[in-house]
Amino acid sequence: MIAAWMLWSAGIGVLFLVAGLAAERLLTLGGRPTRWVWIVAGAATTLLSALRIPGSTPDQAAPPPGYAPPLLEPLTVTVARDSMLRSFDDLLLLGWTVLSSLLMVTVLFAFARLMREGKSWQPGSLGHRSVLWSRDTGPTIVGLLRPRVVLPAWVRAIGRREQQLILTHEEEHIRAGDARLRFLMTLPLFVFPWNPALWLLRHRLNLAVELDCDRRVMGRMPGHRLAYGNLLLRVGAGRNGLHRLALVSLSEGRSQLERRIRGLVEKMPRARRIQVSLLLLGAAAIVTLAVLFPRIRGEDAPVPEELVDLMAEPTFTPYTVRPDLVNEREVMGALEEEYPPRLRDEGIGGTTIVHFFIDTEGRVQTVLVAESSGHEALDSAALRVARVFRFTPALNLDEVVPVWTAIPLTFQRSETDEDEPDDPNDPDARTEPAGQPVSAADRLADLMREPTLTTYTVRPDLVNEREVQRALEREYPPIVRDAGIGGTVNVHFFIDAEGVVQRVLVAQPSGHEALDSAALRVARTFRFSPALDGDEPVPVWIAIPLTFQTR
Repeated sequence: MIAAWMLWSAGIGVLFLVAGLAAERLLTLGGRPTRWVWIVAGAATTLLSALRIPGSTPDQAAPPPGYAPPLLEPLTVTVARDSMLRSFDDLLLLGWTVLSSLLMVTVLFAFARLMREGKSWQPGSLGHRSVLWSRDTGPTIVGLLRPRVVLPAWVRAIGRREQQLILTHEEEHIRAGDARLRFLMTLPLFVFPWNPALWLLRHRLNLAVELDCDRRVMGRMPGHRLAYGNLLLRVGAGRNGLHRLALVSLSEGRSQLERRIRGLVEKMPRARRIQVSLLLLGAAAIVTLAVLFPRIRGEDAPVPEELVDLMAEPTFTPYTVRPDLVNEREVMGALEEEYPPRLRDEGIGGTTIVHFFIDTEGRVQTVLVAESSGHEALDSAALRVARVFRFTPALNLDEVVPVWTAIPLTFQRSETDEDEPDDPNDPDARTEPAGQPVSAADRLADLMREPTLTTYTVRPDLVNEREVQRALEREYPPIVRDAGIGGTVNVHFFIDAEGVVQRVLVAQPSGHEALDSAALRVARTFRFSPALDGDEPVPVWIAIPLTFQTR
């Protein structure tokens, strides 16, 4: 769920942005530096996003041996040769990589351009300060470990007061380590370039760095506000180009320039106690909300406590109305996309039986391999497909209930080669020696011997539900019913190609022999439409839980 995580991360960043605005206002009223507000907000956004990076490995714990939950409709797909492995998450990851790479290339290009220009800079001095003279770059500082002041040639022609203001400004940047702060705030953008909140936080840091620097300059030279404002306007008219990414310059753009000049001419408002209290409480509340922000729904959402024990391992879960698949077309598309191309091209297929744990909203919470296809790649693909399934909630009478169920997922190529010899390990491909044909009755008897996997594309549907309900009421043993005793019997049905029930077995008893016997009698009243494999009616084994319960 990469998309959900990205939205969650952006939401966290927006919350820290709002909290930062409140904290910045509070510090501004107190005449305090504000840059650290945005450093903390950016670090918190990055850290929380990194801690919640979604994993991609599905739970593949082995279920307990011998367990066979009720089988729903087996899903079989015929895949053409030209199907490709695609996923939305893969596209997002590709876009993420491209954005990070483009940003990295852009910054490297800016640094390369700056270094190329730097070869033409001439060392010199202005007053007591050693500087680098350029043609039109600056005023700015360059370098992280040993910052240097870069001044454009026009600075030579201005008055001594303006020159002193420029030097003071750049010296304050160096003393405060502003170049390193901006560099540290840029690093998360390489990792999460798609998060708009991080870009906004960096923008606010740039503004805070300049406002803090302006306040310190005016603290050292308080009588020169007008001259300093005019200097900001003159520098702001210039353009530093792409290499601005590598600089801490006197001007940072028109919108920030307007804010800085307004800060010079406006008087500092008096902080009222109630205003300070409200800002402090608001910032604290928003930070708390960001830290406690709900988890990402669909990837690692917290599971209700009452489901923890039930989800621990596959177990019998009674229900009267089964969960039905609601996105069959999407599942079919996932089967095509996830079919490993190497196995598909070699004509290798197989069936993986997957256990599903479905919660009371019909969402799949856990998937496990119940029976392997014999190919690890197919089993892994089946688990990925299983995460796509969506169901209607199961019901036990009128109450929605969480359930375990199992579904066979079959990967099979569309092409068939009549000249290819039969696989001796395939039970459907075994043939008898010439002259000893196997009759249809013998095949049916062999299939009826015990419950086994029977594939179909159209399930058998119950056609006499009202009659079955009456049989459940009629066959409910009176002594057990009057005592308020109920239970669920899981019954295996063998249905022939005409939809007739030929055999019924108790798959899992209710714990009461009378109820088990009643369930078998009720099972004999079931009538179904035939199951189909393609367009051909086929005999199948299915399982249905029958529940006896007093009202």
